[in-house]
Amino acid sequence: MIVFDKLSLRQKTVLLALAKRMMIADSKVVIEEDALFGMLHAELGTNISTPTQDVFGEIDVSVFDDAHSQVVLILTLATMAFVDDNFHPNESSVLMKVTEQVNFSASDIAAVMDLAERQGRLIKDTESLFTRMSTR
Repeated sequence: MIVFDKLSLRQKTVLLALAKRMMIADSKVVIEEDALFGMLHAELGTNISTPTQDVFGEIDVSVFDDAHSQVVLILTLATMAFVDDNFHPNESSVLMKVTEQVNFSASDIAAVMDLAERQGRLIKDTESLFTRMSTR
């Protein structure tokens, strides 16, 4: 479970914008990505908007200035990339730019990627269960 309550409003805004960028990085949005983005938006606060310049502009994650916020950032983006079972090169590019800016080591990246992949599968499985149960 990712804990978002320690994030500032600016961190939440940037996180939501980068999650949207990650969601559209491969030029297609699948139901699992849309569901994850919806859950993220609800968790962060529905009053938070994602300005176009934050979604498509230069990536600046300097607002994530402590270990907790950096892990939340990378884990959220990596989970968004993995939730559709297709880690696209454009998603990798976005993620690598962000991990470089927060100075994650190779072992930090590997640990977060492993967790994100597992979390992505859980979200996908949950969505499948909801779909199956709703057709009863």
